[in-house]
Amino acid sequence: MNRLQSALDFIESISNEVDVDAMLDRLRRVVGQFGFDSFLLTGVPDPGRRIDGYIMLSGWNESWLERYVSQDYVQIDPIARRLQSATDPFTWSDAIQGRELAPNARRVMEEAADIGMCDGLCVPLYDLDGRRSVLSLASQSIDLSPADKGVLHLVAMYAQNRIHDMVGSNAGRRAVRPALSPRERECLQWTAAGKPSWEIAAILCLSQSTTDGYIASATRKLGAANRTQAVAEGIRRGIIH
Repeated sequence: MNRLQSALDFIESISNEVDVDAMLDRLRRVVGQFGFDSFLLTGVPDPGRRIDGYIMLSGWNESWLERYVSQDYVQIDPIARRLQSATDPFTWSDAIQGRELAPNARRVMEEAADIGMCDGLCVPLYDLDGRRSVLSLASQSIDLSPADKGVLHLVAMYAQNRIHDMVGSNAGRRAVRPALSPRERECLQWTAAGKPSWEIAAILCLSQSTTDGYIASATRKLGAANRTQAVAEGIRRGIIH
């Protein structure tokens, strides 16, 4: 099956999708046709804001996702910085080519490369309200034609639109299981067990501020007003028990 046909099949297959995990699997399969084994579909936070709560679909290595979020790498990631002004798809290598990276920015890129995320393609997206999102794709190396980039742009737009439809309608809110990260679920599970933040932090070997960040992110994703409501909603949706 050629890449364009895979993309068209993906677009057709998600038209009535209501499950986040199924969306994740479908997106993983289609970007795999282009040589990518890692991806993240996320909103682009304004400078100074954490990425928690903006992530829509994560096909990243779970350990890397947890590290990226807990260390707040979005503040120093040179690719994230480029996204603040980018309008067209760009490769990671093009974004940093000829630039002298600060040591902390270089560290982010090196740590990503250590787990096989050596280069990637970012597809900037915008919704009707002007909010920015991105489909960031990564692999050991990439080999894409201009036509491939155009097809991936199409895939990204349809994936973003479908996710927005899923969480934006009342039916979607009932049917969709929010894509909480493993750490968000873990922190919420310990919250459900009656543990305060300081104790959860000790159990999971995290700082209290990082723990609070995970709980706050889970609370936002679940549409809850506070952590008590988040626990109740998490139990109701089968995310925690």
